[in-house]
Amino acid sequence: MDNNTLLSQTTSSESMMPYSRVPAGFVSYRPVLVEDIDIISEIESNSYPEDEKASLETLRYRCINAGEMFLVATEHGGSENEIIGYICGTCVNENETLTAETMGSKHEPDGAILCVHSVCVKSNKRRRGVGGKLLETYLMYLKARNNDRKRDNQSELKSVRLLCKKHMIPFYQNGGFTLLGESEVTHGKDAWFDCEFTLLD
Repeated sequence: MDNNTLLSQTTSSESMMPYSRVPAGFVSYRPVLVEDIDIISEIESNSYPEDEKASLETLRYRCINAGEMFLVATEHGGSENEIIGYICGTCVNENETLTAETMGSKHEPDGAILCVHSVCVKSNKRRRGVGGKLLETYLMYLKARNNDRKRDNQSELKSVRLLCKKHMIPFYQNGGFTLLGESEVTHGKDAWFDCEFTLLD
């Protein structure tokens, strides 16, 4: 079974649980769809300064080329199945130095390092735990994906890396990430900090 098939199904098996459509409260989580990108781009624009946000074209690239690494949160009720948040990433090879270019311009499907680019929640839906649940669900999925790939003798992800602003460090530490230190990456005017979540010892 390929990963696109895996993500499109909702069953009770361990591998499917992280991406199931079973609501967590009134929020559920699913893989991204191409038709989601306009709404996602709007959330991105409202979450990052102009010089830091991903363009519509970049988000579309991630959706098409790294869709299995792109998770969407939807809320049921009111506006039915309203997209209220998302998390996305792309993979790089283990021996590559993490730079602004390698973290955002391409996707290596068998890469050992997953670089998370955005963890965003719609402005009027924040402070409800959606972001934390998104991150938790995403990491659960990555662990299940590793198990499936190990069983099929395919390469596994070794770690998840991301860059964040100083005020976001506690959020990611609460999600299980380790702070590695200030990053050499320059993107926008503020300093960025490198965090890592280890999937394989």
